[in-house]
Amino acid sequence: MAPPAKLTQYTQLILLLLAAAVASDHLTLQQAAAAADELQGRPQQGLGRPGCRDKCGDMSIPFPFGMDKPGCFLPGFEVTCNTSSTPPRAFLAYNHSEPPYQVIYQYAFDTESGATSQIEGRQAVELFDISLETSEVRVYSGVNSRCFTNDSAGLDKGEYMELDREGPFLLSSTRDDLVGVGWNAEPSMTYTVKASPGPLSCTSNLPFMFAAKDGVCSGLGCCQIALPPQIPTLPVISTGLILKNYINIRWETNPCSYGMVVERSWYNFTEEDLYGYEVLSTKLSRGFPLVLDFAIRDGSCERDGCLSGNSSCAKAAGGYVCKCREHYNGNPYITDGCQDIDECQLREQSPEFRDLYPCDGICTNIPGGYDCRCKRGMKGDAKKGNCAEIFPLSAKIIVGLAGWIVVFVIIIMAKQHLKLKKFYAQNGGPILNGVKNIRVYTRKQLKQVTSNYECVIGQGHFGKVYKGTLKDKQQVAVKKSIKVDKDMKKEFTDEVIIQSEMRHKNIVRLLGCCLEFDVPMLV
Repeated sequence: MAPPAKLTQYTQLILLLLAAAVASDHLTLQQAAAAADELQGRPQQGLGRPGCRDKCGDMSIPFPFGMDKPGCFLPGFEVTCNTSSTPPRAFLAYNHSEPPYQVIYQYAFDTESGATSQIEGRQAVELFDISLETSEVRVYSGVNSRCFTNDSAGLDKGEYMELDREGPFLLSSTRDDLVGVGWNAEPSMTYTVKASPGPLSCTSNLPFMFAAKDGVCSGLGCCQIALPPQIPTLPVISTGLILKNYINIRWETNPCSYGMVVERSWYNFTEEDLYGYEVLSTKLSRGFPLVLDFAIRDGSCERDGCLSGNSSCAKAAGGYVCKCREHYNGNPYITDGCQDIDECQLREQSPEFRDLYPCDGICTNIPGGYDCRCKRGMKGDAKKGNCAEIFPLSAKIIVGLAGWIVVFVIIIMAKQHLKLKKFYAQNGGPILNGVKNIRVYTRKQLKQVTSNYECVIGQGHFGKVYKGTLKDKQQVAVKKSIKVDKDMKKEFTDEVIIQSEMRHKNIVRLLGCCLEFDVPMLV
């Protein structure tokens, strides 16, 4: 079976497809995540500690995350649930002084006078998905914009996220990208993640508007760059950006440029994002999805370990994470949290899982995996998809022909048998069979006596006479009449009985007869 991380990739694919259909702020990614959790055959991971809430609206809040009271969550993993919203919305706990939080800013700029006025505030980070399988959370992150009201002045605004270097959350360097949008845009991360060459940035230049292509983020209207690998002593903990463009000669048609740190492959560039005032900023009022890695940083595998059976502990930056083993899913942070996955049921629900759990045959779920056997009449490795018929087509044709021949022979033999019984009955067999001095021979026995009618010792108007030898070496004559009138057949029976009792030296003794012919034969 594939690792749980691959299972999550397919779940995230479902989330993306569902989220693409979002048409309002109320139909959000949180609801898409809840829809993915409804897959049967996959144990629900929204398992909290006994006596603790593990749901905020439709969203699962599995331990070590939790709400309401100490003991329901580990330090740094507290979640608050805003039930005044419809549906309720989950947030990472925010105490106004320590990260994580979103910084909201807005200030006017004038590249000629240099005068600025700044407004700044903070708010909690909204949470819409928790994956224990990949040790990731997905949150809403803001878009940063610089919009010109003339060629040299305008307004910078947006929001960026601050994380605590000692806390459980860090930006995912493998799942997030820095993206810039605009005809002349250069977003740069203000937090230096490398000693050289400096802040991470990308550049979008568009000398000709027709060069921009929907869905293509290659530096013409849109630029994109992956975050650098995490450095344990200098992790990426801020999404703060600077937008480096000071003069905008196209401010009337293309007033804004944008920068954001966003979940990889989520943003799909369109030409319409280049035109109008704050078009991209208002596409989703809650922001765009961002992936954060999490780990328990005040413990270790050796000291604390994982509570569930069928789980494993792995070291992470400054701490550890727990995982359910292959073929299991659920919550490895609580007792009995990792439960068996029903791979066969998952295969029935979604084509994507058929690739994840291949089976070209009969699928049967077993604890810690699944069994896959070839269908009846086939052999091979069903998981590898190489089941082959036990009998190939050529063999089936041969067997089929042989079967038809056997049936044909049986039919002929049955007809012959009925024919012999008919002759036997109409030639007086039931009567002669009980006569002491007469032996009733079968057609087969008569064929053996005459060596297949090999020697003819006489032939006349009434038929042929063959030489025969009985088992006791006695020589006999076997007479085969050419024709007997139907009216004479009854008389034949009486005459045979009479002749069988006659004993005279000048009269040939009648030993028996064969009645399995249309015309009886005498021995």
